[in-house]
Amino acid sequence: MSNIFSRNNRPQQTWSHDRVSDRDRKVTFKNHKNKSNRRDNRDWTNAIRSHLEDEDVDMGINAGSSRNIKLNKSKKSGGRSRQSSPSPHNKRKLLEGPSNWYKVTLPHGDKYDKSYILKMLVDKMAPTQFWPIAWQVFGTTVNFYVDDYKIAQKLNNLDRQIQLPNGFKLLIRVYAGTPNVDMTVALKEKIKLVMARRYNPATKALDLTKFHADPELQDHFCALFKPIVFLAVIDIIAENIPDLEALNLFDNKMQMLSFVKKMNQKLPNLKILHLGNNKIKDISQLDALQGLPIVDLMLDGNPLCDKFKDKPSYVSEVRKRFPKCMKLDGVDLPPPIGFDIVEEQHLPNYQQTFLCNSDGGSIVRQFLEQYFSIYDTDNRQPLLQAYHERATFSLTMGYPSGYSKDIKGVPWLNWYATDNRNLLRVNDPDRRFKLLKQGQVSVVSFLQEMPQTKHDMHSFSVDLSIFTPQMLCLTVTGMFKELKSGHKVPPLRYFYRTLVIVPAGAGFCIANEMMHVSNATPKQAKEAFKTTVNVAPATTPPRVPVATITSPGPDSAAKEEMVKQMAAQSGMNLAWSLKCLEETQWDFQTAMITFQNLNAQGVVPQEAFIK
Repeated sequence: MSNIFSRNNRPQQTWSHDRVSDRDRKVTFKNHKNKSNRRDNRDWTNAIRSHLEDEDVDMGINAGSSRNIKLNKSKKSGGRSRQSSPSPHNKRKLLEGPSNWYKVTLPHGDKYDKSYILKMLVDKMAPTQFWPIAWQVFGTTVNFYVDDYKIAQKLNNLDRQIQLPNGFKLLIRVYAGTPNVDMTVALKEKIKLVMARRYNPATKALDLTKFHADPELQDHFCALFKPIVFLAVIDIIAENIPDLEALNLFDNKMQMLSFVKKMNQKLPNLKILHLGNNKIKDISQLDALQGLPIVDLMLDGNPLCDKFKDKPSYVSEVRKRFPKCMKLDGVDLPPPIGFDIVEEQHLPNYQQTFLCNSDGGSIVRQFLEQYFSIYDTDNRQPLLQAYHERATFSLTMGYPSGYSKDIKGVPWLNWYATDNRNLLRVNDPDRRFKLLKQGQVSVVSFLQEMPQTKHDMHSFSVDLSIFTPQMLCLTVTGMFKELKSGHKVPPLRYFYRTLVIVPAGAGFCIANEMMHVSNATPKQAKEAFKTTVNVAPATTPPRVPVATITSPGPDSAAKEEMVKQMAAQSGMNLAWSLKCLEETQWDFQTAMITFQNLNAQGVVPQEAFIK
């Protein structure tokens, strides 16, 4: 083997299609006008063409080409017919493929050892570096792949430019393409060994730069842009190095990441990710990686980087996916602007009821019990006393996401749709005004028209967000059945009501209310009405006994306003109203209770009412 590259020691020609003497074969082609001989002529021509192809004949400009091979008579070669060599003007042109991978085919390449052919190609390609990927022999043909257009183009230009020892020139066919990959157990084990060699346990970093070009994998096509290969690599990482913190995927021709699922669960500790010099065209491909605690990201060299007009928008899009990212493309980023939490914080536990002031709990509970016990009856007229004389009320409705009325089995919300005051849908100012119910009579009349209901009190969630002597603001949500709706099974609805409540006489009344109605989701319906609640219908107005409210002492302006309210509600003059409030430490509710008790006993002097 030491002198195999010497022209004086050429390998012997042993295969069947060696060159033969011109004297041994003289072929003359004649045109016959007789139609009966045309088939014989075609058969004879095909036989000659097949025989010449066995020698060294070009099968076309590119693989898969249907161009006919021209057989010309040789003028001065003893009548021997050969295919004419392509002229420089007819040189095959290689078009750039979308994947930037190219298949190289060497017809009759099996006649020489792999090392011999590689040495000739490397010498001709110099100084360009050259890595053949997935070298395989099929019959008499050698196939391999390259991952660069310039390399593929240079190989294409070497067609018939390399002299072989038998006097023939090496045929090289190049065209765009990638093979299919069969992820066998043996291949996965080989990939695992290569990954183990590339892993640094000290830094918990895995370097998969140009993974397909690894010398130990050149007999296989292990390109990471193939989903089956990349997913196998992720599984190997999750099984063997789940504490991985840094992953380098530089220069792997990767275009898509959307096929990746639950990456943040398989690599929960990944903080450094380098995806530079790939083929990722859109930032949305990174959506599949959301949830990873990335602090250092490299994207430089991808087409997506050229789509941003300025750096702030680029950084903003990256931080939408990776809020903790502090280094992008090797450049330190400024601290993010927003509500980022520096240290990990645990959210408070879920509470069904939130009270900004615990003293408001009894008031809210009694008010809601009395209100809904009347609301769930046939006659809602007693609710007149539950609303302020200048109260306002508005209604909205909507179907839960994924449960629209077009889906079979979903009960419609047609009754509520008629009075839907959704400001995103109702643009006409006149209609907005008409849909707003104003005044206690208008509000209760509308409530009387609404479908009859049965509420599940145990499903209620109540949030008391404001609690002062002048106002309470709360939201209440829950489930109710819509009775007498014409359905065999009463529809189960979900409601959300926001109430602004103010003191009125010995109790409270609603000054403003917004109500939203939608269908219950399957999960909500499963939990509703598990506990039976028996509440006797109320026949008296919802006047709630006023509880003591502890609050900070009011300022002078507030005191003056409280005196005026005390005088208006009690009927006493300002002096006695002031005296009553002072004796109760400016606790308005306590002052009203005290006044009512004393007035009922007849101990309030008549001079208190002289104005």
